[in-house]
Amino acid sequence: MLTTAMLLLKSSLFLSLHLAGNISSFPKPLSPEEERSCLERCAQGDLEARNTLIEHNMRLVAHIIKNG
Repeated sequence: MLTTAMLLLKSSLFLSLHLAGNISSFPKPLSPEEERSCLERCAQGDLEARNTLIEHNMRLVAHIIKNG
Protein backbone atom coordinates (compact mmCIF):
# COMPACT_ATOMS: atom_id res chain seq x y z
CA MET A 1 0.00 0.00 0.00
CA LEU A 2 2.87 2.39 0.77
CA THR A 3 4.39 1.65 -2.63
CA THR A 4 1.11 2.55 -4.32
CA ALA A 5 0.94 5.81 -2.38
CA MET A 6 4.51 6.69 -3.35
CA LEU A 7 3.81 5.96 -7.04
CA LEU A 8 0.69 8.12 -6.90
CA LEU A 9 2.64 10.95 -5.27
CA LYS A 10 5.42 10.66 -7.85
CA SER A 11 2.94 10.69 -10.73
CA SER A 12 1.05 13.67 -9.37
CA LEU A 13 4.27 15.64 -8.85
CA PHE A 14 5.39 14.97 -12.42
CA LEU A 15 1.94 15.99 -13.69
CA SER A 16 2.10 19.18 -11.66
CA LEU A 17 5.56 19.98 -12.99
CA HIS A 18 4.45 19.30 -16.54
CA LEU A 19 1.40 21.55 -16.21
CA ALA A 20 3.40 24.32 -14.53
CA GLY A 21 6.05 24.42 -17.23
CA ASN A 22 9.47 22.95 -17.68
CA ILE A 23 11.82 22.09 -14.84
CA SER A 24 14.00 25.13 -15.53
CA SER A 25 11.14 27.38 -14.39
CA PHE A 26 11.89 26.66 -10.72
CA PRO A 27 13.32 29.53 -8.69
CA LYS A 28 17.05 29.38 -8.06
CA PRO A 29 18.20 27.88 -4.75
CA LEU A 30 18.46 30.28 -1.82
CA SER A 31 21.85 31.49 -0.67
CA PRO A 32 22.98 30.05 2.68
CA GLU A 33 22.16 33.37 4.36
CA GLU A 34 18.67 33.55 2.82
CA GLU A 35 17.97 29.94 3.74
CA ARG A 36 19.14 30.49 7.34
CA SER A 37 16.93 33.57 7.62
CA CYS A 38 13.91 31.71 6.24
CA LEU A 39 14.52 28.76 8.57
CA GLU A 40 14.67 31.07 11.58
CA ARG A 41 11.48 32.90 10.55
CA CYS A 42 9.76 29.60 9.76
CA ALA A 43 10.60 28.30 13.24
CA GLN A 44 8.80 31.38 14.61
CA GLY A 45 5.68 30.54 12.59
CA ASP A 46 6.20 32.73 9.50
CA LEU A 47 4.18 31.03 6.74
CA GLU A 48 5.70 33.20 4.01
CA ALA A 49 9.18 31.99 4.98
CA ARG A 50 7.90 28.40 4.99
CA ASN A 51 6.45 28.81 1.52
CA THR A 52 9.69 30.38 0.26
CA LEU A 53 11.66 27.38 1.52
CA ILE A 54 9.24 24.97 -0.15
CA GLU A 55 9.23 26.82 -3.48
CA HIS A 56 13.00 27.13 -3.64
CA ASN A 57 13.53 23.45 -2.81
CA MET A 58 11.13 22.05 -5.44
CA ARG A 59 14.04 21.68 -7.88
CA LEU A 60 15.72 19.29 -5.40
CA VAL A 61 12.49 17.36 -4.85
CA ALA A 62 11.94 16.96 -8.60
CA HIS A 63 15.56 15.82 -9.07
CA ILE A 64 15.27 13.21 -6.30
CA ILE A 65 12.00 11.86 -7.68
CA LYS A 66 13.27 11.79 -11.25
CA ASN A 67 16.50 10.00 -10.36
CA GLY A 68 15.29 8.05 -7.34
